Amino acid sequence: MNLYNLTPLRFLKIRFLIIFFKKITRRSSDIFVRGGDIISLGPLIFGVHEETLTKYIDNVADKGSSDFFIDIGANIGLTSSQNGVKFKRIFCFEPNPLCVNILKTNLAISLTEGSFKIFDFALGDEDGEFNLHIPKHNWGGAFIKSNNEYPDDVLGQKDGFKSIDRKNYLITTVQVKNAEVVFKNLFSLLISENLQKGVIKIDVEGYEKKVLIAIAKSIPPSIEATIVFENHDPEFDIDEIQNAFIGREVNRFKFERSVIRTKKSKIRQFFEFLIFGDKTKLGIYDEKKPIIGDIILRIK
Repeated sequence: MNLYNLTPLRFLKIRFLIIFFKKITRRSSDIFVRGGDIISLGPLIFGVHEETLTKYIDNVADKGSSDFFIDIGANIGLTSSQNGVKFKRIFCFEPNPLCVNILKTNLAISLTEGSFKIFDFALGDEDGEFNLHIPKHNWGGAFIKSNNEYPDDVLGQKDGFKSIDRKNYLITTVQVKNAEVVFKNLFSLLISENLQKGVIKIDVEGYEKKVLIAIAKSIPPSIEATIVFENHDPEFDIDEIQNAFIGREVNRFKFERSVIRTKKSKIRQFFEFLIFGDKTKLGIYDEKKPIIGDIILRIK
């Protein structure tokens, strides 16, 4: 009985694919990623996940805010693995039980032993257990639907779906803890270790407001932080968040692209990109600009 038939044509195809794969992944990151997942493409092909964000966080650390990095929605640790070496202490929050063990492995590969701590729960405005929806093609897009600030259409469209259909997701139960309580304890720890300037990255798919309000209520006067978060909701109220940081100076910024995803006409985008390429800069945010994208708050 023949268990496997290797024809000359199939042999050549396999050899070609192996050589091609090695060629395009020669710069790949030295961490574990999931084949076929959206968030794996950058680390595999280019050796970096979200290059603009990665360079920005490195720049902030290089300018003196390198005491701590708090990664809320760490997933498999792509950002923490890349940027963590710039910081004295790294704290990762990830409730997805399918990701946590990979997160532990990737941080062990990339960072110094003892420099990082992992919390395997989500942050919200109440303690409890809730269902986590994990898009099958994008583990970085997992969200808790219960009490989510995003409407259902935004939750579906951010991952390329017209609506929330259970067949598109893996669904698992995760633990959620009161974010304000967690941050008070974490900030107290940082102060006790004289770690007072750092970066907080938030990627929690509709729970951003809950997390930001909790930070605003719990952050001590001696802690300075640069907060980076992703927003998909066009109705997100950034003024409410800024006003929650009572007595603190809050500067608002946003990553702005020169061509791609701008309001310029398709024809203009085509020719400008052809001639000048696409550039990303850090711009001061005001209400006239679209709120969707990566937002930065500098808390002084």
